[in-house]
Amino acid sequence: MTVKKKYSEINGKFDERLDHMIDKHNKVTYFRMDIRVPTDISRDNPNKDVSELMKRLKEPLTRAGNEMHYVWCREKKTSKNPHYHVAALVNGSYTQQSYGILQEANRNWQNITGSSKEGLINYCNRYDGEKVPPQIRLNRPSSKKDGEELAKQQQIFEENKNQVIRLAHYLGKNDQKGDVPPRVREYGTSQLPKARKGT
Repeated sequence: MTVKKKYSEINGKFDERLDHMIDKHNKVTYFRMDIRVPTDISRDNPNKDVSELMKRLKEPLTRAGNEMHYVWCREKKTSKNPHYHVAALVNGSYTQQSYGILQEANRNWQNITGSSKEGLINYCNRYDGEKVPPQIRLNRPSSKKDGEELAKQQQIFEENKNQVIRLAHYLGKNDQKGDVPPRVREYGTSQLPKARKGT
């Protein structure tokens, strides 16, 4: 499988989860984070660590009636350890702000890696040199609205959705991919309900 093929595959996986969340929930909250593996500690399987982190973040949300979906990708440049990018979606009726989840990510990552270093979880509030919001809210247009008000809601929704896609598709870039040991995945995702798979 070539890197170019993975580019479209990673973005396609995110788009599937975005469509699922929009179909299921009137409100969806999107956020991103970057994960750095501490250089002072040797980790045998950083992919497994990232999967454990996402599990720890998702499980309490699920128990509380929330829903979370995500895509992560692995990249490596000059550091001996890889780094990871994550694009995530949660039910916006439960979670309006991502800050609490990101704080939990930082606490859990320190616990998983055994590192007390700060800054291993980046909240991704900048993109391509521009400041971007820490989360983006997608509010589906109300079925009770019509005319000018409905058109306004639809415009805002489409603008926010396009921004989410633009920011999340950063994960599919070719740069810094391909440098992985044999049989090591370069990305991972949450599991969609079976009815959604393959659609």
